[in-house]
Amino acid sequence: MINIKNLLTIFILSISSIALAGEPQVNHKESKYFIGIGTGDGGGAHGGSFNAYRISYQSFLSKNHKYGFDYLSDVGLNFWKDDSRLSASDKSTATSSLDSSNFSISYSRIIRKYLNQNTFFDIGVGLSIHNNDSMGGSDLGSYYQFENRLGVGYERGTYRSVFNLFHYSNGGLEGKNDGVDILMLSISKYF
Repeated sequence: MINIKNLLTIFILSISSIALAGEPQVNHKESKYFIGIGTGDGGGAHGGSFNAYRISYQSFLSKNHKYGFDYLSDVGLNFWKDDSRLSASDKSTATSSLDSSNFSISYSRIIRKYLNQNTFFDIGVGLSIHNNDSMGGSDLGSYYQFENRLGVGYERGTYRSVFNLFHYSNGGLEGKNDGVDILMLSISKYF
């Protein structure tokens, strides 16, 4: 069940993205599908490593002409495959389930700033819902996580690649909050 704190967070994200967005941009590139592959590391005393796979769809929302920012939304489907190699003593004292994998669905808002015609910087925040509240020894604390990202990308013609650092955490809203970090390279070709 979604609690009041999660509903308040969703509401604040929605209102702030509407309030900060600029006017719609005409003749902007269409929305894009992305495929990503990455590696992750869990937090906490027993956080293990995992492989991450992501398919996402980014949609252009608007442009702030005053500051030159693009506002985008991103819907992602993620799969984290446990690759932990915890020692026997770590396994006996870990507080979360081990040898687990995790599916999640996420929604983020991204602010993109082009540094030149082809290179850009992304910063984003969103929410994700997971099927598991642990990952290879890391106790995520809840099925609901904040999804934060920093990214640097390059696009040319119909190709785009983005190198992102994702951080998933419940923001201290639950008792446990080991969190996980993922480095991911995403690529797309659009038509």
